[in-house]
Amino acid sequence: MALLLSFLIGTLVGLSVNFGWGLPLGTSLTLVIATLGFGVALYQSYATRKHNRLLVKPHLVIRSPISSIQLEGYYTFTLIVKNSGLGPALIEDFSISIGKDGEIVRGTLLKTIQKHARTRFNTEGATRCLAYFPQKGDAIDKGEEKILIQINFSRKGISTAQAQELVLAYSSEVEVNIDYHCHYGHKFKVERLAPQNKQPKPDLFPLASTD
Repeated sequence: MALLLSFLIGTLVGLSVNFGWGLPLGTSLTLVIATLGFGVALYQSYATRKHNRLLVKPHLVIRSPISSIQLEGYYTFTLIVKNSGLGPALIEDFSISIGKDGEIVRGTLLKTIQKHARTRFNTEGATRCLAYFPQKGDAIDKGEEKILIQINFSRKGISTAQAQELVLAYSSEVEVNIDYHCHYGHKFKVERLAPQNKQPKPDLFPLASTD
């Protein structure tokens, strides 16, 4: 910005000399002040746009807590995406892969985790599952949490330590990728890597032990 102002002022002075304008001092000062004002206006416009972009910048975070206090009689594994940023996150693309099942096709996520609830968690009782598969154009508002998958499996015959081991093993097979952007169109990405790249561990919420 300083270089631009120097260039404009120098240009005015140069033109005045080269073309023999012979401008009075007052007129020259007026032109300089006008040039400075124009430069300040440009800078303020730039600073305002930059500030506004920061005010709406989203930041998605993926968490995987395990708890035994959300639903009585059940252990609960949840995969959550939360917008910890300052503005809404607009979804562009979403993908989720789980173990040997690979990438899950839209519309089959709930059925897939229901199968996993029965086969992967050694449960002797009923299971309850939730699933959300974000679509392009979906928005996650500032401070909002979305449950991507939730598996509630019976505590019957399963100790707290066993539940944590089961959840950790399952959690390590879940990979998530989310592409999103802010209102200004700036693009972002959050991913939860599979074990070959990173070993994700669930957040251990308080477990009400009955061992």
